Amino acid sequence: MEVMAMGIGWESSVRGLASRVCGHAKGHAILSRRRSPYRILAVCLLIGYLLASAAYMWLSALWITGSHPHFRVVDLLVPRANDVVIFTFFLVVGASVGSFLNVVVWRLPQRLNVNGHSFCPRCRNRLRARDNVPIFGWLWLSGRCRDCRLPISSRYPIVETLVGITFALVGSTELTRWSLPYFGDSVRTNWMSTPIVDADLLTLILYHVVALATTWAMGLIRFDGNALPSRLTLFAAITLLGGMFAFPQAMVVPWQLVGESMPAGIGTWPPSGWMTTGADWSVRLVQIGLRLLTSLVAAGFFARVLAKSFCPSADMKMDPLGSSTKRLIDLMILIAVPAIVVGWQAVMGVILLAAIFAKILGMCEFAQLRDSLGRFAVSLPVATSVQWLLWRGLVASHVWPSEQASQVGLIVSFFGVLTIPLWLDENGESFPPMGDESGNGGVSDHFDEDVREAQASRKDPDALQQGDSFELN
Repeated sequence: MEVMAMGIGWESSVRGLASRVCGHAKGHAILSRRRSPYRILAVCLLIGYLLASAAYMWLSALWITGSHPHFRVVDLLVPRANDVVIFTFFLVVGASVGSFLNVVVWRLPQRLNVNGHSFCPRCRNRLRARDNVPIFGWLWLSGRCRDCRLPISSRYPIVETLVGITFALVGSTELTRWSLPYFGDSVRTNWMSTPIVDADLLTLILYHVVALATTWAMGLIRFDGNALPSRLTLFAAITLLGGMFAFPQAMVVPWQLVGESMPAGIGTWPPSGWMTTGADWSVRLVQIGLRLLTSLVAAGFFARVLAKSFCPSADMKMDPLGSSTKRLIDLMILIAVPAIVVGWQAVMGVILLAAIFAKILGMCEFAQLRDSLGRFAVSLPVATSVQWLLWRGLVASHVWPSEQASQVGLIVSFFGVLTIPLWLDENGESFPPMGDESGNGGVSDHFDEDVREAQASRKDPDALQQGDSFELN
């Protein structure tokens, strides 16, 4: 009887195993069919980008020959191809940075190590290298783990795309000196020429890339309702504050208001080579110190102004035990990063743009469950990128807040920032945080909808259980 029972039990187990294997195979077959549209989309995106690049090269060459008949279209294709290569390089780098930021945003609030390989938290299997390809890896997998079929949120490719685009626009325009004020002529003297790259320019681009990545990381963390980790704040302080002292060329614009007019943003205050003489070291270090001091003071002041919208119950005396004090400190840090990079004058324009973007974002359904501070925080890197992209033109306009703006323009911008709490009237504490406001962080729940959908359908043989996370670490 025992043998028979054991045989029956063994047979039942085999049948169950076989059924489970067949179920898995069926599920994988279904998912394979589901993946087809995503794979087609990935191929279409790649082909579309190649066609757009070819169209840019050909149409721009035709446009140049229209105004300069002595050029031939064939001769202009190679220089335009250089533009495509530069843009593609920054796009790939930015998308890769965005992929890493997804890990940082998930792990840092939980005080986890950001080093190590990516793995699925459900099946604990290490992700393949081909699965970690930004944007296309997610499309090729149809948004699911290759092993356990756990859904992966579309947030991953969206973040990679946004960071990649901002990196490509800012990096390519700065490398060609098109957007940088006081950094040489942006007009090509010869359409056959390639961008002139020197050490000062490369250092500045690296400085801005680090600042942009830091702004994105802070914005996404606050968008999830988590407090800014101290490790990230320390990293920002070392790289941005210490970096400007180590590389003075990162101080693109002076800290003081300059009275004389400088057409096209090109004047007598070049940052390149300004510390080549030992006699000027003390003066330049004082200039940098004042630049950083004015930027931090401006960040603190404007944060207190915006606190009426984002943290109305915050203690303005910065009482550590006061309500929403952590939110106010995070708001100061968020504003301080772009203020250090673009200066205390231009940060007023960045704040206005970010507030407008946050207002528009609040109209979107997916962002309505986020608090107002999170929407403003994730809008800051976009607004900062716009400032960098149009920096030279904004300085030359004498209207946008800058060191070359008129007094009327500065006053209007200042009062514009003061009015933000009136038209961005959102209670920043109306929604509970997803993380711990004390700074310990918490598990983000921005994919709960996918979890509930997977549980309700039960079409996946490995349907999620309550409380399972499907964040990629």
